[in-house]
Amino acid sequence: MHTFIKNIYFFSKFGRMPMSDVSTITEMKIHQHSYWNPIIQFQLSEDTYPHWNIFCIEEGIFEYQVMDQKGEAQFGDIIFCPPNIPLKRKAITPLKFHFLRFSFKNIEHYHLPIGKIKILDTDRLSSTYTHLRSMAFNETELSNRWKAHLIYDLLQLYNMENQLLTIDNQPKIKDPVIAKAIQQMHEQAFTNITIQNIAANFGLSSVQFTRRFQASIGIPPIEYLTLLRLRKARTLLLETDYTIDDIASRCGYSNGFYFSRIFSKKMKMSPSNFRKLHRI
Repeated sequence: MHTFIKNIYFFSKFGRMPMSDVSTITEMKIHQHSYWNPIIQFQLSEDTYPHWNIFCIEEGIFEYQVMDQKGEAQFGDIIFCPPNIPLKRKAITPLKFHFLRFSFKNIEHYHLPIGKIKILDTDRLSSTYTHLRSMAFNETELSNRWKAHLIYDLLQLYNMENQLLTIDNQPKIKDPVIAKAIQQMHEQAFTNITIQNIAANFGLSSVQFTRRFQASIGIPPIEYLTLLRLRKARTLLLETDYTIDDIASRCGYSNGFYFSRIFSKKMKMSPSNFRKLHRI
């Protein structure tokens, strides 16, 4: 289900939330940057702001709710809240975080996330936060331009990680159910297995399983399964003469047409063009 508010398109259900190409963003403006170090509890349990706003957590944990998105956030997580939408929050532990309000030209044309996103490159994130700390409460035109650059960089980093995440850079998995599910996915990815089948094996609904998988890995389980299948598909395209239908069946897809549609969506080119372009 999608939610439309003032012509901005939000992905309001579970899953890693893709943005449109943020490389074309121009004229980002920072309206506020505050740094709290530390805060024990929020003075207001909810608030509403006139611009897009983000909470960037350095330390601690807090509960949040933005529209139908709710949960806990900690280091590595960034909470996005759209203009004029209430943000509910409650500190669970003492917090250190950056709060920024921003806008940019033609913002209504971009698919910004709503709720929590996860940055996987925490070293890069820590470096960004160090630079932001050095400019906290400094509202000069120059410092705000630098802050805008840093926020833009985070948007690009998230988009890049979302588009290019590989199986090999998955974070350490603490949830034992999800760890076993991933093992099953690796063993059965190239069969007709479905997310519903996997969830049922662990006594979970598809929604419950997706929520737990997303919290552990940072992407939905269907996205992870697709990564596994397309990695094998790319190898078969380059190293064999199998037809598209053959490759589809060997990678867990029911037919070549559906496989080609998924491949083209993720790789931005058809399987045939991929083979022509990259085969040596």
